[in-house]
Amino acid sequence: MVDKYILAQYKDAVDKSSIVSKTDIQGKITYVNDKFCEVSEYTREELIGNTHAVIKDPEAPASIFKDMWKTISEGNIWKGIVKNIKKSGSYYYVNSMIYPMKDSSGKILEYISIRQDITELIKNQKLLKIYSTDNTTNLPNREKLNERLSSNNSELMAILLDIKDFTVINELYGEKVGDEILFEASQMLQSYITNESVILYRLDSDRYFILVDDQNLFAKYESLIEFTLLSEESFIINDIVLTFNISMARGSHELLSKTSLALKEAKKTNSRYFIYNEAIDTKEIHKLNIKRFNDFKEALLNDRVEPFFQPIVDANTEEVIKYEALARIIDAQGNIIAVSDFLSIAEKSSFFENFTRQIIQKIFAISKESNKEVSINLTYGNINSEKLVTYIENRLKKHNGPTITFEMLESEEITDYTILEDFIKMVKSYGALIAIDDFGTGYSNFTHLSKFKADFIKIDGTLISNVENDENSKLIVSILVDYAKKNNIKVIAEFVSSDKIAKILKNLGVDLLQGYYYGKAESAAFYKLITF
Repeated sequence: MVDKYILAQYKDAVDKSSIVSKTDIQGKITYVNDKFCEVSEYTREELIGNTHAVIKDPEAPASIFKDMWKTISEGNIWKGIVKNIKKSGSYYYVNSMIYPMKDSSGKILEYISIRQDITELIKNQKLLKIYSTDNTTNLPNREKLNERLSSNNSELMAILLDIKDFTVINELYGEKVGDEILFEASQMLQSYITNESVILYRLDSDRYFILVDDQNLFAKYESLIEFTLLSEESFIINDIVLTFNISMARGSHELLSKTSLALKEAKKTNSRYFIYNEAIDTKEIHKLNIKRFNDFKEALLNDRVEPFFQPIVDANTEEVIKYEALARIIDAQGNIIAVSDFLSIAEKSSFFENFTRQIIQKIFAISKESNKEVSINLTYGNINSEKLVTYIENRLKKHNGPTITFEMLESEEITDYTILEDFIKMVKSYGALIAIDDFGTGYSNFTHLSKFKADFIKIDGTLISNVENDENSKLIVSILVDYAKKNNIKVIAEFVSSDKIAKILKNLGVDLLQGYYYGKAESAAFYKLITF
């Protein structure tokens, strides 16, 4: 016989982890536990004597509850996911099990319901679907394509399609007609794809991407290009004839960049169709890379590596509370070159660690002199260097200025989270803070959030840019803000370019704002962070 003390512990465990209620055979509530009241926001007195209709979602199909009652009234257990409404009007999702309690003769005496709150899980699944789907065409988007290509090791066939002169169509007919054309074009393209192993994506603007996953179908889809997709008669929408520029590449890696290069070559040679070959991305690319490397090395040797700073403001007061430091190099002609233009070349250089040290040294010095909080961007490659991590620790030991925040990007590049966790533990021991950059670009952010022990998340700039006109972007931002607040994390929104966007973000609960509306990345002298 089970000890009463043990039974009491079982009950306590269920009460703390689950939403529990009992009803009589007519469905009137006779018992609710504390968790039920906490989640639903109703008091025990408001619930007992009522039915569960008090929390029922009015938009839920009646068939769900008809099936539920049929199942339990026949003495069987019902399981399912249900959306409920709180007293405040907000919703929550529960994974439910309703169990008919019977006497020894099998007569039903009452029903007991045990539920788990799965709202966050449902929201994250919605977020993943929204973020990986193009709003105009409902096709999987670039994010979804990158996810597929990043895990690929097999031979694939890639087809990139670009609608010729689409900007002219937009200007002549307006963006509404342009969006209709993009949707209709996606429907027509989809109608030609008849195999499960072939997927159509919308990349951006007027570009579509077809990925063929079965080598046995390569010849079929090459024929589709030549005899259908290149035919103007196949694509007449609203009396507008659409013409595609098309490129094709085969391989297991870098298919997006290869098809993009081939498409540029097609336009350069006035050809509507170009198949990628290795010769097209050698001479010009090598020439450009050599120039970028020489500019980088020359700037480094001549101390022309400079941090520029962009203000981050409090969303409520619009007071500047910190700055993000962004690396720049100054070439021999005095031109300012952004990090994005030379980072991929610099990272492969033996000089890269010296470059990072120079930037960090200057940022620490400027932070101390200006008495301003500063954020420093680091890559996984940076923290994977023992020498650089030691250098950062030594700098933190000597730093007696304002708090330093390290911004880190969650990416596929991270292979050993132990290195990441050790670095975060070290910098936090010196009072530094951690921010996750470009948060919202993928589900992996949620999966690994606990490993970052983040103080801030910076919402991906593409979401912020679209929040004024795209309800899906606004929904994603609201979900991310809600998620962050529940985890005591502050939210920074980048790419804030107007007062209207700023107001929307404030209403959504964003804590900090950053973007051209509040100031571009400028030299330390421009923002009076230094006196020399």
